Amino acid sequence: MNSTELSLWLNSSEANFSEEEDGEQHPFLTDAWLVPLFFSLIMLVGLVGNSLVIYVISKHRQMRTATNFYIANLAATDIIFLVCCVPFTATLYPLPGWIFGNFMCKFVAFLQQVTVQATCITLTAMSGDRCYITVYPLKSLRHRTPRVAMIVSVCIWIGSLILSTPILMYQRIEEGYWYGPRQYCMERFPSKTHERAFILYQFIAAYLLPVLTISFCYSMMVKRMGQPTVEPGDNNYQVNLLSERTISIRSKVSKMVVVIVLLFALCWGPIQIFVLFQSFYPNFRATYATYKIKTWANCMSYANSSINPIVYGFMGASFQKSFRKTFPFLYRHKVRDSSMASRTANAEIKFVPAEEGNNNHDAN
Repeated sequence: MNSTELSLWLNSSEANFSEEEDGEQHPFLTDAWLVPLFFSLIMLVGLVGNSLVIYVISKHRQMRTATNFYIANLAATDIIFLVCCVPFTATLYPLPGWIFGNFMCKFVAFLQQVTVQATCITLTAMSGDRCYITVYPLKSLRHRTPRVAMIVSVCIWIGSLILSTPILMYQRIEEGYWYGPRQYCMERFPSKTHERAFILYQFIAAYLLPVLTISFCYSMMVKRMGQPTVEPGDNNYQVNLLSERTISIRSKVSKMVVVIVLLFALCWGPIQIFVLFQSFYPNFRATYATYKIKTWANCMSYANSSINPIVYGFMGASFQKSFRKTFPFLYRHKVRDSSMASRTANAEIKFVPAEEGNNNHDAN
């Protein structure tokens, strides 16, 4: 989906319904200032939150786990999206056309598609990772490492770049007219069949397939939750203790990942379904009412990039502890309670050999 088409969609529709004199000023609608203001808030919250997430993971060694590497990759995609895509989209509401040239037209649309695709694949990888650690809790201790997560993250970016290349063929500058001649950055297809095929491809690759894969992973997790935690043949007392010790932590991390995935599905679902409906419904007619619906759906999708750090802060216990260490002046009244909890946890873990404890730490 290409958000830059929003402004053109309204403008061209208005132009078809009204004939104005060449010299008349185009109307300054409410969304011309309200949407950029909302996007500015999204950028502020998203950049600060995601930057803090990456900083905390890189600063504290205990945070460099497999799951947190995926979270850092997710934060990186959000930052790139917020910096390279949101400001250009925001200008489309107060301005009547695209002013940044043909190169930026292709680059912004391509980068938006890459980051959205990378987000989808990263969420799928995170869900698969949680499924693996839930279904095979002991085997995963040997195979889930930060190094593997880093390699997977690099592959995600390479795959996203490849999957997003079609956008470069169809994105271009087009001449139009709305209260004077304008230039628009939009997708231009050889035929309606090509347009529908491309939109269907985007819907499947960037939304439907990841959501179905994630749903399958969590159905496997739910099925596994009712079964014994320790795999057959693992009768060692210390191994059993280690497995029981980590099951509650893994459950909390899995719940956090579930919330992140659900937020993605809810935030990106409306715009994906709307674009699909707009392209395939034969009687669809562009009006100002449908434009407002699409604007709301687009704002929902952009807001997703600023929500994830809030989820980490409320649901991620390890993130909360690391934030306290990094910014102790914000948590002075909680330092004593945190220290007592830490000593209690250390006392419990003494029963586990150092090597097993380290493996367990990497698994989370």
